[in-house]
Amino acid sequence: MKKTVAADPRLRKRAIILIVTACVASALFLPFFRGFLRGVESRAGDHPQVVFEKLTLIHNASLSLTLVCSTALVGLFLYCAVRVLRAGQWPPPGFRVVWEMRVRTGRQATVVAMCFLLLAVLVIADAVWLVSLPGPVPPAAQAKITEV
Repeated sequence: MKKTVAADPRLRKRAIILIVTACVASALFLPFFRGFLRGVESRAGDHPQVVFEKLTLIHNASLSLTLVCSTALVGLFLYCAVRVLRAGQWPPPGFRVVWEMRVRTGRQATVVAMCFLLLAVLVIADAVWLVSLPGPVPPAAQAKITEV
C-alpha cells in the first residue's frame, strides 16, 4: 500500500491568496509604471542626464529585487534538497503539502533532490547572467555611439 501525505487546506488557501494578491498588485502597479516611462520618454530630448539617472534608478532597483528573489529561491531549493536527502523521502516528514501527495522513497526521492539541486544551479546561473547585462548608457557615450 502506498503512503500518502494529506493535503493541508489552510496552506492551499494561503497560497491562493498570496498568488491572487501578487497578481492584483502587479495589475495595479503597471499603469503607474507605464505613465512614469512615458514621462521619462517625453523628457528624453530636453534632459538626457535626468532620464539617465531615472533609468539607472529603475535598473538598480529591479536588479536588486531580482537578486533578492533569486537568492531566496536558491535557499528554498537547497533547503528542500537537503531535507529530502537526509530523510530519504519526498515530501520529508513534517512538510505540509497543497494537494494530497504520494510519498516517494529511495531512488525517486534522490531524483527529486537532484532536481531541486539542478533548479538551484539554474537560478544562480540566470541571476549571474542578469547581473552581467549592461545597464542604461550615459547620454555622452550614447552620442558617441550614434556618431559612429
